Amino acid sequence: MMGCLILYHTTITSLTKCNILQAVYSDEEFEIEIMDNNTVVIYLWNIKKAAIWQAVLLFEVANIMVGYGFGDRKKDTMQKANKVLLTRMELEDKTKTV
Repeated sequence: MMGCLILYHTTITSLTKCNILQAVYSDEEFEIEIMDNNTVVIYLWNIKKAAIWQAVLLFEVANIMVGYGFGDRKKDTMQKANKVLLTRMELEDKTKTV
């Protein structure tokens, strides 16, 4: 199984996000893509869901928005992670307007 995380934050640089992901998943097989200044994607192969969920919790507590997904192909995991991230961003927008 493959996992994917998308990290989004407007003031933390993509380089810093990459360094954090490399440190968290140093023992795993992964690929990192920088999407833009605010967004970084990591794909992880042969990873347990718990290892992804633990990182999601840590990033959220650090106020870094994160989407995650699982699947058999990069495209599938990216789509699922993007959907979770967009939902998270919508919730953030709603709480700011209340």
